[in-house]
Amino acid sequence: MANVTQLKHLEHLEDEMLNYGVEGCKAAVGFLQELRKMLGCDNSTGFMQTKWDGAPSVICGTCPLTDNFFVGTKSVFNKDEPKIAYTENAIDMYYGHSLDLAEKLKWALRYFPSLGIKGVVQGDLLYTKPDLKTETVHGEKLYTFKPNTITYGIPTDHEIGKQVSTSQIGVVFHTHYRGEDIPTMQAIAGAGEKFTQSSTVLNVNNDTPMDKVGLSHTEEVRFDNMVKAIERDCKISGDFLDELVLLKGSTGDAKWHVSSYLKQFFNDQIKKQRTISNPTQALEDLTNFYHSKVKPAADKLKQPTTQAAKKKLIYDSENYLMNNADKFKAMLNLYKQLQEIKQFVIDKLDHLEKFRTYVQTDKGYKATGPEGYVLHKDGDMIKFVNRLEFSYNNFTVAKAWR
Repeated sequence: MANVTQLKHLEHLEDEMLNYGVEGCKAAVGFLQELRKMLGCDNSTGFMQTKWDGAPSVICGTCPLTDNFFVGTKSVFNKDEPKIAYTENAIDMYYGHSLDLAEKLKWALRYFPSLGIKGVVQGDLLYTKPDLKTETVHGEKLYTFKPNTITYGIPTDHEIGKQVSTSQIGVVFHTHYRGEDIPTMQAIAGAGEKFTQSSTVLNVNNDTPMDKVGLSHTEEVRFDNMVKAIERDCKISGDFLDELVLLKGSTGDAKWHVSSYLKQFFNDQIKKQRTISNPTQALEDLTNFYHSKVKPAADKLKQPTTQAAKKKLIYDSENYLMNNADKFKAMLNLYKQLQEIKQFVIDKLDHLEKFRTYVQTDKGYKATGPEGYVLHKDGDMIKFVNRLEFSYNNFTVAKAWR
């Protein structure tokens, strides 16, 4: 469902039913069925990429109108004022409000031309030379860098570690663009044409080697049964999912309805390190969460008539929760099933990664999984992220980049 012109935001597998109702749920099933082909080594047109917790996101390449090399952030796609920087002076003009951002873009402008980039690509910056450290972590000598939430490490004696030692900058390109005009270009998954090897740029390949995963017969049966259950429950909850999509909104009376707080509720559960294990308990938690958000907002309203009207909306919405309790429990159970099959996939993929991944705590480095993965199918893409781990860290761990 997350088919985009310019790559700005990806959705979680389990959130598509909240975004698009029954069609979103069907799309999630379609992604899982394609993934089953990939895991079973059957013919598949889809592919998986490893997500990297890099920052900033850099757009660069050869401008189709000028044939000059440029760098920038997602602001290069601005309709009114595309911030396309061909020189360091232009970087200062467009991005000088953030000295750290401007400095990193200057490193990109300096070294990325050596890759011989044809066209326009997008990637996540991993480090510049000043960011690199040599550390011993858990008895292993590593080159480390922390672009955002996760600290990455690669053994100094690894082949990639040797590339790190000579590099000035590191990047992972994940998207290329087609079109004759930058503001209207279409995003295409993958880095596109191969780049020139460069001793000054570590260009990480983020294609996940799905042929190295494989499933045992028991795992195949388990995966297939999970997908069948999701498909069945999608049909059961379909009309209600569509109803929730129609009822939610960010303005007017709709913003007071419980359907507008579902994503907030699931994010709050992540912050509290909770999973949806018991739909009955989850419904109670949802009810309490909704009340905790809307009642204080209504209490702050100064006009008595306005306050009374909003409290009536809250009362109606809480009745809606009670009157549709079984439907909400079915929806929550479906969400739980999608989380479980997603984690099943993540657990199979994480061991393939060459880089060590950590989060910094007050007690030192704590091992963690990679940020996650992006599944591509027929031009659509969806992300598989261990939200209880990475998203929790993203909410709570101090970042090197803002």
